[in-house]
Amino acid sequence: MIADAKQIPLMRPKLPDAAQLMPYLREIDANRWYTNFGPLEQRLTGRFAAQFGVTGDQAVCLSNATTALSISLAALAGGDGRYCLMPSFTFVATAQAALAADLTPYFLDVDPATWRLDTDAVRDAITRLGSDVAAVMVVAPFGAPIDIAPWDRLTEETGVPVVIDTAAGFDSVVPGVSPAIVSLHATKPLAAGEGGLVISRDGDLIAEIKARANFGFHGQRSAVGPGGNAKLGEYAAAVALAALDQWAETRAGFARTTAAYVDAMNAVPALQLSPGFGDGWVSATCNVVFDAPTGETAIAVLEQAGIEARRWWNRGCHREPMFSEVDCDPLPVTEDMVDRMVGLPFGIDLLPADVRRIADALTAISMT
Repeated sequence: MIADAKQIPLMRPKLPDAAQLMPYLREIDANRWYTNFGPLEQRLTGRFAAQFGVTGDQAVCLSNATTALSISLAALAGGDGRYCLMPSFTFVATAQAALAADLTPYFLDVDPATWRLDTDAVRDAITRLGSDVAAVMVVAPFGAPIDIAPWDRLTEETGVPVVIDTAAGFDSVVPGVSPAIVSLHATKPLAAGEGGLVISRDGDLIAEIKARANFGFHGQRSAVGPGGNAKLGEYAAAVALAALDQWAETRAGFARTTAAYVDAMNAVPALQLSPGFGDGWVSATCNVVFDAPTGETAIAVLEQAGIEARRWWNRGCHREPMFSEVDCDPLPVTEDMVDRMVGLPFGIDLLPADVRRIADALTAISMT
């Protein structure tokens, strides 16, 4: 590490502090209602519904986003071990969620321009694999906007349901019929520590997901279908409500850091920001790709300079030991990209001087 250089951490999440939480905690004390779709959880769901322009019965909050993915898949297509088509270029939670829904991941390559699945390529895979395909899981990379309408049409045309994994997409998702899952994890833009949100314009589907998250209860305390316990408790709802109260300030902080990176990266040779980064939406991460496969070297050099970096999604799900034997298409784009990609420090309080220091280090790496 460079002598006297301040360590720049990859991420320093900022959740609501005690003072911001206190009014909600007092409500919990007064209500003595701690879980089972309590008053705070209901208020949070209503505020999310208003935020995304859906009705209150078209959104549901769950304990975490991975469970929300698996329950959504199970509600639509789970239980028979058939394929769930998905990108290998994603965090491993996507594939784990398919397994939890008793589906088998089948990895497809992504479009190099968007870093996500292409509808035509997915149609081709459905045609090739036929009745072995039960569902599709589309991933919005690092919170980038995704048009759900073409995926809704794919379901209409093929009968294969689609689930949208937009874990980091709180600031970008526009709901469709296909359920979109947003994470409230501490590393995400709207952070509550843990939590997940499912949004769909299909109210019946949301009702089924809600029932599956509550032991299979459909309105009454009687199990009429499969289910478990994936409810969001009142304390988690309190954190999420307080985070939502200060969302405008949080978003402004992410936007400032985004703008600083966009400005600084323009001067770094042989390097590109992730698709759409800086185009009016905010994420909680900054990912770049080098023109040459230097990702591993860059992470090591940055570490020596006191700058923490990582591959957020490792080297592709198909290279994880758990999934190394599952079926997949050739993945040349994914395998090339992960060798060139680096996740850089990012956060609402990252200083412009820190961004310039990171850019200087990246310039030195690009020119070696």
